[in-house]
Amino acid sequence: MMKQAGALAAAAVTAGTLAASAQETCGGFYTVQRGDSLSLIADRHYKDVSQWTVIYRSNIDKIPSPDSIRVGQEYRLPCIDGLPVGLPGGKPVANDTPEVVARASAPLLSVPQEPEDRSAQARARTEGVDVRLLAGDDFKPFTNRLQMNSGLISNIVNRAFVAQDSVGLHKFYWVNDRAVHLDPMLSEGMADLAFPWKKPDCDGDAAGLPICTDYVYSDTMFEMLVVLFTAKGSGVTYSGEGDLPGMRVCSPLGHNSARFGQGVGYLTRVGARLQQPQSSEECFERLVSGSVDAVAMNEFTGRVVLKDMGLSDRVELQLSRPLAIEGLHVVAHRSNPRADEMIAAFNDGLAEMRETGEYLDVIDRHMSSIWAGL
Repeated sequence: MMKQAGALAAAAVTAGTLAASAQETCGGFYTVQRGDSLSLIADRHYKDVSQWTVIYRSNIDKIPSPDSIRVGQEYRLPCIDGLPVGLPGGKPVANDTPEVVARASAPLLSVPQEPEDRSAQARARTEGVDVRLLAGDDFKPFTNRLQMNSGLISNIVNRAFVAQDSVGLHKFYWVNDRAVHLDPMLSEGMADLAFPWKKPDCDGDAAGLPICTDYVYSDTMFEMLVVLFTAKGSGVTYSGEGDLPGMRVCSPLGHNSARFGQGVGYLTRVGARLQQPQSSEECFERLVSGSVDAVAMNEFTGRVVLKDMGLSDRVELQLSRPLAIEGLHVVAHRSNPRADEMIAAFNDGLAEMRETGEYLDVIDRHMSSIWAGL
């Protein structure tokens, strides 16, 4: 009898262990219920209302605007810092541990900072490099050599060219003065491709400008939510376009093509008073000093910069509505005879990553690491 009781107890423990193991998943799919909002779903599954942007960005093809979700829609909730758990379609927790990869795992080289130095091209050809990829460290968490895989976008670019290697060996070159990336470094052949850049409205405001006519853009690698950051206690709020006229908004030049006549045109068109210093840090310094009312920036770079500056407790995000949704691209100059070939190869590699699930795996791992560090 004792043996039987022991066997039953062991079986119960085993069954309980198996059941627990079966439930130890992270991420998955959630079906919208009546009364839901993105904030409520984020609070329930991520224990953090502000992470509604994770859900929005991950399902942007299904959600026309944050306040337009529909009962019965199925949304993918990526695994972020171990949450959510127990949803259908989630990945086993053991398989979702952030990958341990040496930083700057892609081949990385430094090139001279002076744009007039043309030796990079000669060295690259001598070394047998077929595609020279140009990035800068100033766009955390997307491109930065001190982060996992040199940043989220660097990892995507590297893997896309590994998936589609028809163009040959690729290497990364890092120049932190982004003002010289498109011109002269791409235009004069010192590099083949630069990333990440926003694609201007070439069918609208930017039509006919050099930023459209002289460059070739890849498919979208990643879509960012651009939001307004305001000083806590300032009383400045943003719920729609009507709040922008007269608002002093700072948006760093870093990733806008202002020298080509295509900057943050939307803000000025609606009457905002735009300021554009070189760096994100300078924008936030102006915000806390009171010389601007808001900073316009993608939410991830803004959060990371604020943490690095020790200002997270003095600034808040206006999350009732994103200011814009912007895609990030790889870009080539049309004067490069291989421009179309290289962009096509990258697009093919990116498509293959999406088909195999590698793309979402990369995104989720980086997003989990990014959120865990904030």
